Amino acid sequence: MNPEANYKKISVIIATTFLAMSILIMYPFLQETASASTPTIPNSGVSLLATHAQPIVLHVGNLFHIRTIVFNNSPATISFIAGPCDSSLAATFDRNVLVTHGIGCFAGAAPSAAVHLVKLRPGGAAQVIGPSVGTTYQAVASGMTVAAVTFHYQSENGAGASVTKSIEFNIL
Repeated sequence: MNPEANYKKISVIIATTFLAMSILIMYPFLQETASASTPTIPNSGVSLLATHAQPIVLHVGNLFHIRTIVFNNSPATISFIAGPCDSSLAATFDRNVLVTHGIGCFAGAAPSAAVHLVKLRPGGAAQVIGPSVGTTYQAVASGMTVAAVTFHYQSENGAGASVTKSIEFNIL
């Protein structure tokens, strides 16, 4: 095998281990939160973990994404759209970030650009990155910035739902 293939395999193993460890560490806290919440909230069992800007160190002028781990702690399967053109994750910012909406992927442009419906079973986790193609987040000023990160999904009965988490990060 060539060294590049070995590095890719090692990267996948490290990322998978990090995901598993994150879930195992956070599981008791998620159980406590789920049992303390009221059952009338439709998204009480879906959580966003390890949510952060990517790259983690941001400088003025950088374009960036938001990355999170979606954890389905509900008793039902949820589904969401994922693919090279679409993301179920979006954010709004209180300051220091310019959000630009441009042209996304063209429908039917390429077979590989197809939309995928991801089904996440109870206890399952998936990494999600946003925004969708065509939307950019750019750091335009330095300072602490608060983002409201929203993940949109469908419950098992097809009803639309979402969960929002606030994060704070510094732009240098």
